[in-house]
Amino acid sequence: MSELWPDKFFPKDLSQFIGNSDIVENTKKWGEQWEKGKIGKPLLFFGATGVGKTCLATLLAKYFGWQIFEMNASDTRTKDIIERVAGAASQGSSLLGGRRLIFLDEVDGLQGNADRGGVAAINKIIKQSKHPVILTANKIYGNQKMLPFRSSCELMQFKKINYLSIAKKLRELLESEKIEFNPEAIKQLAQNCAGDFRSALLDAQTLSLSGKKIDIEMVESLGYRERQQDIFKTLGQIFKADSVEKIRAARFKADIDSEMLFRWVEENIPRHFTEGNDMANAFERLSRADIFNGRIRRRQHYGFLRYSSELMTSGVALSREHEYGGWIQYQFPGLIRKLGSSKGLRNLKKNLGLKVGKLVHSSSHEVMARDLPFLQLVFKKKENAIALSAGLDLDENEIAFLLGTKPTTKKVKTVFDAAQGLRAKHLIQKRKEFSRLEVSIQPVEDLVPKESPEQAAKPEREEGQSQTRLF
Repeated sequence: MSELWPDKFFPKDLSQFIGNSDIVENTKKWGEQWEKGKIGKPLLFFGATGVGKTCLATLLAKYFGWQIFEMNASDTRTKDIIERVAGAASQGSSLLGGRRLIFLDEVDGLQGNADRGGVAAINKIIKQSKHPVILTANKIYGNQKMLPFRSSCELMQFKKINYLSIAKKLRELLESEKIEFNPEAIKQLAQNCAGDFRSALLDAQTLSLSGKKIDIEMVESLGYRERQQDIFKTLGQIFKADSVEKIRAARFKADIDSEMLFRWVEENIPRHFTEGNDMANAFERLSRADIFNGRIRRRQHYGFLRYSSELMTSGVALSREHEYGGWIQYQFPGLIRKLGSSKGLRNLKKNLGLKVGKLVHSSSHEVMARDLPFLQLVFKKKENAIALSAGLDLDENEIAFLLGTKPTTKKVKTVFDAAQGLRAKHLIQKRKEFSRLEVSIQPVEDLVPKESPEQAAKPEREEGQSQTRLF
């Protein structure tokens, strides 16, 4: 099989890179600072597929002569593997003693148990790395796992490549391959790829295999490539649309599930619908969608999803009485942000509920709802705090929560140390009681009566002598 064109025509240097010229210049300046010994902030490239994120990182390493260390979505990226492999690469020197580019591709693809702990491990590496670090992602909004990277890295958003630039490059490549083409057909091919240069190369290669001149009819046979779009663009299209068909098209392109889209719509209705009764009408339609979502959860009947999806998008958008134009700054759902930031606290409460519930024979939910406020009052007395901490085997974080302070305070340390001492004393006492119990127990052989010398010398009766004769 012939070589794929994305590999065959991979740019040889930065001068051949097309699109996003401002990002190319900024990354060069960033690399120059590293070359001067100034540690720079890690870069996070994000944008649609096929716009050159991986390509630019590779060309940048080549431009500065850096050895490149790469981990991508095909690798297992658990906490242990990342710390052992990427962590070591981020601290040591390359084989030739120069700099090394730590390149972590598609970090938004970290998944569940397969990549457990990967986010925390990567965030630790990018903060401690002695070498330049570049991360890439398709989407950084609407994904809670991307929150640490957004604050730790310098964000660089790759825009879709202009179709005229793609068409120009395709014409050059086709001419170099001596393949005949209709310029208008190549222009249409570039438009159809929706800014994805990699897809445009693959489509052009597919059409060239026919051995015929590439014309408009051949391009139309490929169809238009549907692209998933970011949530901000999706919201704008939904809120400003004037027909159900347009709203459905925007919803189908959104790369988020129905529940997450509901939260985005809920959060941004007040930002978009500001005139007259539009906001009230929009929330009324959204509340009806929420009723169907409740029925789905209770009855597990997902056929209702068709109603809730239409109500929370078409119902909300078409309930307006006024038209809205201009740019609107949409926000990430506040509820999800709060749940993400309070995850540690909720886990702490759950653990406390399990520990207390085990002793009082109650569920963790009941303990969290009824008993934790009472425990916080009881903990105000130092003796009670020490005794309960010892009895429940609480750690510093749990003690700090019940005391209403931080785990690093002297008050928490005093209670924790006293509780540990009390537990140790209790364990020693239990060992002593167990030792006394062992001494008081007589050996089994002492419980069996011993035979006298006369009994031992007396011969045993024969079997026949112990039986009664009937005849």
